[in-house]
Amino acid sequence: MGMGGKIIGEYAKGKVDKLLTPEAAESTSRHRIMHFLENMEAAVLEANCEVMGRELPNLDQTSFLRMAVRVAELRADYLRAGLKVADHRHPNASAIEELARVRRAYEEMQAVFEAAERVIERGYVKLG
Repeated sequence: MGMGGKIIGEYAKGKVDKLLTPEAAESTSRHRIMHFLENMEAAVLEANCEVMGRELPNLDQTSFLRMAVRVAELRADYLRAGLKVADHRHPNASAIEELARVRRAYEEMQAVFEAAERVIERGYVKLG
C-alpha cells in the first residue's frame, strides 16, 4: 500500500468493498450508532406515548394542578414540622421521626410532580 495506512475490516478473496481505513471504519461505526440511537429514541417515544396514554387517561390540567397544590401543601407541612422542631434545642426522637416522615412525603410527591412534568413536556400524553 503506497500511503502507509492500515487496513481494517473483513477480507474475503475477491471482495474489497468491506476493507476500510480506520478513519472510514470509525465514521461508519459512528453513523451506525447514530442511526441505532435515533431508531431507539423513536421507539422509546412511541412506547411512552402508548403506555402513558393507556395508563394515565386522567392526566390533565385538573389532575396536574391537584398534584401541584398537594406538593405545596406537603412543603408547608414539612416547613411547619421543621419550625416546631426548631422550638427545642434537643428535640425528642418522635419529633425527629415526624419531621422525617413529612419530608419523605413532600419529596416523594415532588418527584411525582416532576415526573408528570416530563411526561407532559415530552408529549407522552394528549392534553385536552
